[in-house]
Amino acid sequence: MAKRKIPQLIEALQAHHLSDAHRFLIEHCLQHMAFLEQAIEQLETRILQQINQTNLTRSFELLQTIPAIKQAAAAAILAEVGSSVEPFPSHKNLASWAGLCPGNNKSANKILGTNCTKGNQWLRSALAECAWSASMQNGSIFKGRFQRLAPRIGRRAAVVAVAHAMLIAIYDVLRTGQPYSKEAARDKPNQKHRLIRHHFRCLQQLGVKVTIDKPSETSA
Repeated sequence: MAKRKIPQLIEALQAHHLSDAHRFLIEHCLQHMAFLEQAIEQLETRILQQINQTNLTRSFELLQTIPAIKQAAAAAILAEVGSSVEPFPSHKNLASWAGLCPGNNKSANKILGTNCTKGNQWLRSALAECAWSASMQNGSIFKGRFQRLAPRIGRRAAVVAVAHAMLIAIYDVLRTGQPYSKEAARDKPNQKHRLIRHHFRCLQQLGVKVTIDKPSETSA
């Protein structure tokens, strides 16, 4: 924290050949940084107190089971969505409300644009930051999603896709009241089919002929 290092920084400045005016300006900037950090700490403490005093504690903890969502992001999500997703019949409705439904702006399999629909800019901004972090987190399925999409549609569009996937996870944990599970997310039928299609295309691009056989039904 810069606030704790201010005495050492000021002492270091005295050893350099700076004018009094320069020292005054630098010290003033450091003191302003310390003030801002203290204000942020007070706000974060107040937010946590408000969460603990309401019925948001369980939802607050559930959100933090999702990769890359920490206390600040969880609080921002709850501030915009609330602890219940009942107003949203499905995750698609929540994604539309958040503005995380990318338009189908494609031509000949090329992405012509990455603009999202209009929506809640505060929620969308918080999820975008989480998506960037999740895309670099080892062991996260969101990182795998980003790495699959980025070469094909670009980094910005891939981050939007990751943010959309994270929003689905948020919807699920708030709807079910259960912690996020990587295995449960991976076992969803749509996710399974997407993975099959992805690897099928990769094998075709390598010139490998692939035949997909449906599992045979066993008689009782």
